[in-house]
Amino acid sequence: MSKVVIFLIESLKMRAYDFGRFRLDADAHLLYRDEKRVQLTPKAVDVLLTLVEHKGTPVTREELMMKVWSDAAVEEGTLSSHISLLRKTLGQGFIETIPKRGYRFAAEVKREGQERSLFVVLPFENLSGTKKNDAFSDGLTEEMITQLGRLNPERLGVIARTSAMTYKSTKKTIDQIGRELGVSHVLEGSVRRAANRVRISAQLIQVSDQTHVWADSYEGKLEDILSLQSNVAREVATQIQIRLLPSEPTRRVVPEAYEAYLQGRYLWNRRTERDLRASIRSFRTSIDKDPNYAPPYAGVADAYLSLTDMGYLGTLEGTQKARPMAFQALQLDESLAEAHISLGHAAFHEFDWSSARSEFLRGLELNPNSTTARFYYSNFLAAMGRLDEALAEAQQAKRLDPVSPAMDGNLTSMFWLLGRYAEAVAHAHNALAINPSYARAYE
Repeated sequence: MSKVVIFLIESLKMRAYDFGRFRLDADAHLLYRDEKRVQLTPKAVDVLLTLVEHKGTPVTREELMMKVWSDAAVEEGTLSSHISLLRKTLGQGFIETIPKRGYRFAAEVKREGQERSLFVVLPFENLSGTKKNDAFSDGLTEEMITQLGRLNPERLGVIARTSAMTYKSTKKTIDQIGRELGVSHVLEGSVRRAANRVRISAQLIQVSDQTHVWADSYEGKLEDILSLQSNVAREVATQIQIRLLPSEPTRRVVPEAYEAYLQGRYLWNRRTERDLRASIRSFRTSIDKDPNYAPPYAGVADAYLSLTDMGYLGTLEGTQKARPMAFQALQLDESLAEAHISLGHAAFHEFDWSSARSEFLRGLELNPNSTTARFYYSNFLAAMGRLDEALAEAQQAKRLDPVSPAMDGNLTSMFWLLGRYAEAVAHAHNALAINPSYARAYE
């Protein structure tokens, strides 16, 4: 039997503006049309947000330039091109030109103070008495994080696996962890495997008084594991009143392929050269068991790129091996965020800036909770000289993965590039406090 605990961090107030078919999430810097994310550059969002916050009131060109480009010297044509892009995106009737003055947001705007909930999924505890089920337990943790993250990213953020795994085998009580993380609710559950059957039980607990808000159990064949996880995740969303977005029906899995994939991810997350190469073998076993299952193709791509990042494989060799696997994953499932992120990662190594940008943004559209995408996209933005935007992405990655030394290391680099050396040093110290052997923090 395995055990999972999910903590709901106290909801954070979020500024959001509704106008027409659009919703502008001011804190996350995201625009949605009919609940689907609209691709805009960060500066375009800044221009839109400035106009929306001054709705009905003209904003001069000088004010917009000072507000949005205070860190850079740009020509007025830059603002004009952003206004043109916004008009094309929004349609007519939203942004008016006030002759000799500037622009005015003309549409009716409704401001809402939404609740944005943030979860952290603690590792499934393996109670079988043997280590052979560790990969399955850890894999289910990652899968549940993914399931929760897909429900409604605008309203629900999910702490990344790296931070969640630091609580593996913790001896702390629910009350202790609740106070430590500032959480309001706990979803505690268990997973029991018997041959080809799996049973998931879960209960939602309010930390403040330890009352049980909800409890239920789900049982089925192992090939239906994705559906069982989805049922738990969607019930959690219902209980905390998160509106669910439309989703694709879950597919059945070939048990042997699914378990080999989880084993591959388990090895990949350990990040040694030996484990990375072993993960490729596990992913390929998964592919052999079910050639139509997309995730292991993305897993192979990730493993080759990780070997490249760590210097165990040449750059071109790594990207040439990774790219076709990521493409094959997308042939099978275009909505697989990990495959888009892998293609962006490969393009970044090859200095193919246009492809890197489009693939990272597509990956973030599909999974805004992906810290991997935000990590690499922040590095892409830094390479483009867009340092303020790079810092914003790195900070968002840190919020979603607060106990990862890599995220503090990334922030160290961003602050250093910005010339904010005291903050860079502070984040280097944070990284070392989390992991004293994290070498990049000493650089």
